[in-house]
Amino acid sequence: MNTKQAKAEPLHEFLGRMGYQPAHVRGNDIWYKSPFRPDERTPSFKIDQVKNIWFDHGLGAGGTIIDFVQHLNQTQDISRVLASIADILGRPAAPTIIHVPAAEKPRTPPVIESLGVITDRKLEAYLSGRAIPVELARMYLQEIVYRVDDEAYRALAFPNDAGGFEVRSPSFKGTVGKKSIRFLNKPESRTAAVFEGVFDFLSVLAYHQKEQANSNVLVLNSVALLEEGMTRLALADVNRVYAYLDHDAAGKTALDALAARWPEGLNDASGLYLGHKDMNEFLKIERS
Repeated sequence: MNTKQAKAEPLHEFLGRMGYQPAHVRGNDIWYKSPFRPDERTPSFKIDQVKNIWFDHGLGAGGTIIDFVQHLNQTQDISRVLASIADILGRPAAPTIIHVPAAEKPRTPPVIESLGVITDRKLEAYLSGRAIPVELARMYLQEIVYRVDDEAYRALAFPNDAGGFEVRSPSFKGTVGKKSIRFLNKPESRTAAVFEGVFDFLSVLAYHQKEQANSNVLVLNSVALLEEGMTRLALADVNRVYAYLDHDAAGKTALDALAARWPEGLNDASGLYLGHKDMNEFLKIERS
């Protein structure tokens, strides 16, 4: 890992792997109790998701992921900083939980108000920031507007096989409805490509300048759903699997499970983005 690759890592996901949970989100800013002051009561540390930088109001300083680890570990040794970042990126990702007072917690589940073609400029910019062509995204994703109590939210929506939606926006990553896998069936094929998330799937299509895969496609939406995914592959009589999984501990565990199920038919396709956390990170840097 070099400094350019490190700085491409989303800061809020990096903090999540370290166990830090947000206090609240305001627009593009995610606020935390400062990692530099464990006993802090009022959140004073924020991450700007668009610029992918942080600022600590108590410290009066901020910067990139490199600056953050330097402050946290009290070192200017770049080699040590990069090694620390690589180690943290190898940890399983923890779900992000927004903590709010009990009186403010939603009383009702999300209600979908509309689903349609992606036209929102902020969502288009979000896709461009992840190096995904908007026209390609429109073939697989929709623009969703959903409401939680009195608040309306707009995001990208990827339908899953249980009738729910994986939703993504610059400030949120979650599920509306029931969480499940998504299997794109190509009946004439006994080969399948397996991805952890939809952005990795779209990244492979974008990289090869294709609009659809030549094989079956399984998007897990979470490695926790791997067993469900493998059952679906077996029902489709798949005998060869190409795995595009993350270069982290969770990805390695999933790869081992696939190898156990398809000992002669598994192909680790992650060599395409060797040296990068996942296919989308590779695509962003490759296209920058």
